[in-house]
Amino acid sequence: MDRFSQDEDFLEEDSIDLRHYWNVVRQYQWRIVLLALVATVLAGLFVFTMKPVYRSSATLLVESKQASLLSIEDVYSMDTSRAEYFQTQFEIIKSPDLARKVIQRMKLAIHPEFNEEKPEDESPPFWQEWLAMLPALAPGKPDSAEADEALKAEEQLLKEFLERLTVKPRPKTQLVDVSFDAKDPKLARDVVNTLGEAFIESGLEARMEATRKSAEWLSDRLQTLKDKLTESENRLQAYLAKEHLVDLEGVLTLSAKEIEKNTETLATVRQARIEAESTYNKIKAGNRIDQIPEVLQDRVIQDLKNKEAELAGKESDFAERYGPEHPAMVAVRSEHEAIRALLEKQLASIVSSIKSRYEITRANEQAILSSIENNKAQVQKIGSKQGRLSELQREVDSNKKLYETFIDRFKEANEAAELGSANIRFIDKASIPIDPVKPKKKLIVALTFVGMLFLGVLIALLLDFLDSTFKSPDDIERKLGQPFLGAIPLLDRLRNKPEELGQIVVHEPRGVFAEAVRTVRTGLVLSALDSPHNIWMITSSFPGEGKSTLSMNLAQSLAQLDNGDKRVLLIEADLRKPQLAKRFQLPPRAPGLTHALALHAKLDECLHSVPGLALDVLPAGMPPPNPLELLASRSFAELLDELEKRYSLILIDSPPVHAVSDAQWLAQHVRSVIYAIKADSTSIKAVKDGLRTLERFGAPLAGVVLTQMDVEKSKRYGRGEYSGYYYYQTAYGADETGTS
Repeated sequence: MDRFSQDEDFLEEDSIDLRHYWNVVRQYQWRIVLLALVATVLAGLFVFTMKPVYRSSATLLVESKQASLLSIEDVYSMDTSRAEYFQTQFEIIKSPDLARKVIQRMKLAIHPEFNEEKPEDESPPFWQEWLAMLPALAPGKPDSAEADEALKAEEQLLKEFLERLTVKPRPKTQLVDVSFDAKDPKLARDVVNTLGEAFIESGLEARMEATRKSAEWLSDRLQTLKDKLTESENRLQAYLAKEHLVDLEGVLTLSAKEIEKNTETLATVRQARIEAESTYNKIKAGNRIDQIPEVLQDRVIQDLKNKEAELAGKESDFAERYGPEHPAMVAVRSEHEAIRALLEKQLASIVSSIKSRYEITRANEQAILSSIENNKAQVQKIGSKQGRLSELQREVDSNKKLYETFIDRFKEANEAAELGSANIRFIDKASIPIDPVKPKKKLIVALTFVGMLFLGVLIALLLDFLDSTFKSPDDIERKLGQPFLGAIPLLDRLRNKPEELGQIVVHEPRGVFAEAVRTVRTGLVLSALDSPHNIWMITSSFPGEGKSTLSMNLAQSLAQLDNGDKRVLLIEADLRKPQLAKRFQLPPRAPGLTHALALHAKLDECLHSVPGLALDVLPAGMPPPNPLELLASRSFAELLDELEKRYSLILIDSPPVHAVSDAQWLAQHVRSVIYAIKADSTSIKAVKDGLRTLERFGAPLAGVVLTQMDVEKSKRYGRGEYSGYYYYQTAYGADETGTS
């Protein structure tokens, strides 16, 4: 359970206190509003004195393809995407070169809007007038310096022109919006239209320049190609003349036909030669001539054979019938021999014919073979010439084709240069704007008000962050983490009347001040119900924090309680600057604490009762030379023991913690300490150092009281239930001064 509580405390310490920030804003709310109003008024005065700026816009269509017959991409084989092409065109519109053309064309360098001349009544400085009277001493600018100044002025004008120019392409279209801001609406319109026209003209000029360059390149290339064509044709003609080639194709065809015909003839002749050679070889082999089939097939031989057979039969018949010498026999025999002689002669003729035929067929075969070889050699020779001739002819044809192609492109380039069709044009031309685009006066004023409110809130939070004092009761627990007993309001009307302020609880019991003291009293009484040791010490960090006023009023408030015969004692332990005797209107030189401790005066003589209250006061008495030794003495401790037996409650008004070390010794004799903190004055560090000092000497802390708290300021700050209670007291039963 304890660990859970510790975790809860840790989370509370680290959490953001939004209510605190809201109260800080409430505290400074009227200052924040005042700051915002003043800044808004100043911004409004400034904005309404500004000259309005007008914006004129035009829309251009940028086509991705040109209408000309020849494009730069065709000549140089460049392939650019549509996105790159459009982006390039948009950048060209915003280019400084195009802006310079517009500036020169419209003479913006001398336009009043870009060239604010000095007032005519503004005279040059007196030293320039004096030096002008002395030409030799007058400072002159070299030509280079003047040129540099002119260049800087030109660049400044160009920069201002480009800052006013806006180029915005429309997504997924070929349209681009061009806008220009100017104080003169007519100037804004003229600049946009002039810029669009200059852009269109620059595109035309660029395309025509590219076409002109391509045409020049084609012209140079044509001359080169023409020279190459002429050279190749000359080489072809020279070769034809050298080889005496007129109709090479016809000669080649005729030679091929002759080879084909000779080949066919060779087969026939070769067959005849084989047959003749076979017959001739039979004769040479000794075979009977008359038995050779070629001879037998001869018609004459067959007739002679038949005639010889007939005569042989007839001779055989006559031999049987006649004698050898018989005329008929002789005649038949003579005829038979004659036929035989003719047969032999015919056979010899046939053999001779066969030999001749063989030789002739053989010679024919050789002749035809020789003709075929000659034809082949001629074809091979013509083929080699034809290869060289074809090479020369191809070179001529290639050069001629390339030359004709470039002739056509050259004509297209000339036509394109004359055509020069545009791919950029106006869709909507700029017009004179009616309403200005800036300054947006209402918006600026509204944003100024909102922005200054936000800035005021930031300043308030920063001031609160840098503020190291306590402004409200909530700050006690938030910044110190110590118990809070109550807050004592500040009464301005009694600021210089400490005697009245010290007894205001008695004089104005229904006032806010008295109620605040009673709140502190209630906390103390409840904490001391079961404690026999009821000595309390009231101290602070520095003098002037209302410690003594709190002590007096708290003692009187405690004395107003019904405790029977028990009385309350207020001891003034601030021996260096005693005030209680005077503020309680005691007699001068009234004995007090120093008398009881140092002069051994009777205690009863040193105690002074307050009329009408169960309250006694032990003032400081005569200022001693050694206050700390008295408070640290055994006599003081014994005195406290004696007084504690007499009184139910004892309050000690102690010196401040950081002023002297008296409070540290007094803290050892008390039950608890009441620490007074002046609102909106004492630093947090000083309070923490004081509490650590008291804790080091073993003094328990009863709680913290916030003194001299400005109720009105607390109202503005809006802090918690305490201020709300004071508001209630002010509205019902008492005013803020504490009077009924």
